[in-house]
Amino acid sequence: MRVIFTLLLTALMAFPVMAQENSIAVAPGAQYVLRNVATGSYLMKDGTTTFNEVEASNWRVVTNDTIHYDNAPALYFIHSDESIMQLSNSGAGWSVKFSPTPNTTYLMPSETTPGTFKFRYRYLLDVRFLNVEVDSLGAERLTAAHTSSPYNDWEFVPTSHPRDYRYRLMSMDRSNSNTKYCIAYRSVDLKGEPCWLSGWIAVPTDGEGGVSNADHVLFSGHHTVTKNTEWPSTTSPIDAFSFDFSTNKPVMVEPDYYGCGITDMYDSPYLAPDIMAEQSVDMLLIAHDLLRDLHQMDCSAGTYPTYGVGASQGASITLACQRYVENSPKISAAQRQAINWVRSCVCAGAYNPMATISHYLYYDVLGEPNVVPLLVMGMVAAYPEIFGETTVEDYFSETFNNAGILERIRSHQYTNDENSAYVISNCGNTMTALLSEEAKDPNSDIAQKLLKALGQCNITRDWSPRANIVLYYNPTDDVVPYLNTISFYNGMKDRCQGTLEVRPTTFSFGGHDEACVEFFARMIFGAYKE
Repeated sequence: MRVIFTLLLTALMAFPVMAQENSIAVAPGAQYVLRNVATGSYLMKDGTTTFNEVEASNWRVVTNDTIHYDNAPALYFIHSDESIMQLSNSGAGWSVKFSPTPNTTYLMPSETTPGTFKFRYRYLLDVRFLNVEVDSLGAERLTAAHTSSPYNDWEFVPTSHPRDYRYRLMSMDRSNSNTKYCIAYRSVDLKGEPCWLSGWIAVPTDGEGGVSNADHVLFSGHHTVTKNTEWPSTTSPIDAFSFDFSTNKPVMVEPDYYGCGITDMYDSPYLAPDIMAEQSVDMLLIAHDLLRDLHQMDCSAGTYPTYGVGASQGASITLACQRYVENSPKISAAQRQAINWVRSCVCAGAYNPMATISHYLYYDVLGEPNVVPLLVMGMVAAYPEIFGETTVEDYFSETFNNAGILERIRSHQYTNDENSAYVISNCGNTMTALLSEEAKDPNSDIAQKLLKALGQCNITRDWSPRANIVLYYNPTDDVVPYLNTISFYNGMKDRCQGTLEVRPTTFSFGGHDEACVEFFARMIFGAYKE
């Protein structure tokens, strides 16, 4: 099971005696230097030691969920500057090295020095400990000790010179064929201020978890999810089937989005394309850093082209990301070359949110009513300069507000389907029942504000796509009207520099969910590369 957003290491109880004294606590996201208890020297990432704490490498602890056979008290990675320490034996003898290849490190509490630990490794039946030896000239070197001598003890010391990392690993899961990371990464919030966001990266690797055989990157924008166990960084997302079962074996990158994952205390800028694209492309670029640091993949020359996929909300965000990569002045020519976005394959996206709301108002029937409060919350969060003192609650009826629907959404304890069912049971499934009288008046001040914000979310105009685009849709979609696809195609057909295709889903019966399921079935078998 994937570890959820915590690096707090507690109670490594390998020995029942002095268990409380032997516990090791490491603060989430904190940086440390590692000091050898016997020598007083600090560990460097190149395998050397230093007595100068300022020169020492900064280390962070990353939990590893892989189940191993020798029932060790805990499994962790120790790494510095994205390099991971290894003590390994390939059958030809032990060696200490630092490389991008993930390798399991056991931390066990010391039985001799309370509050410290030992690095313990195992190759078949051969158990070794990380050691420091001092030679006849007084020089120190790392070795693989056969027994746990007192000077194998190490301690975490909070660093006095923290470094500004672009990303940090929150958890990692490795199998024989792939390595999956949950990361926090540097981006910007809705005010353009620096912040940490989160997401999920999967890399096809060899049996040792190091060398990757991927030849492209698959960016996936996830569909609407509202429960905190559904974020990509907290569970293998449904979109991951495209990774796990695809014969193409891409590197897969999927951001949580702002308002999800480690920022779920804030309202998400739902369907606001510019800010969500900037934050998502930031993760795509930082994924290049991770691939270089941990898997020796150089993406700078564009040799790992990017394909974009997404359904529903993810379709809108994926196309917004393509537009951002191709058009934004915030993307340098070198970054654009490294990303090398060649094709987007999307399904049933709200590419024109104003047309979507207009459809809802005209027909007054909602297939998924929870989308309406999500959209209003997203517009108010993304465009505060438009809304001023107007609140989300101003748009909804007294019955809606008294039902606690917004509180349910913000709690992240319920799925989108569960929230929609709750809306229907309390208010019905019509715009008439959900909206306040003022919001239903198109000439009112608050209605005009919402329409102005929605107008900024239209990605069917003011853009001449250079990469190829395939639009899947279901003509009987009951959530995202297929006029979104028509609007995008009509707006882009004369401007698209690449190919622009429209493909109805094979099974046109049913609605939105059926279209998305078929879409992902196609993606599993590599339709995004056709």
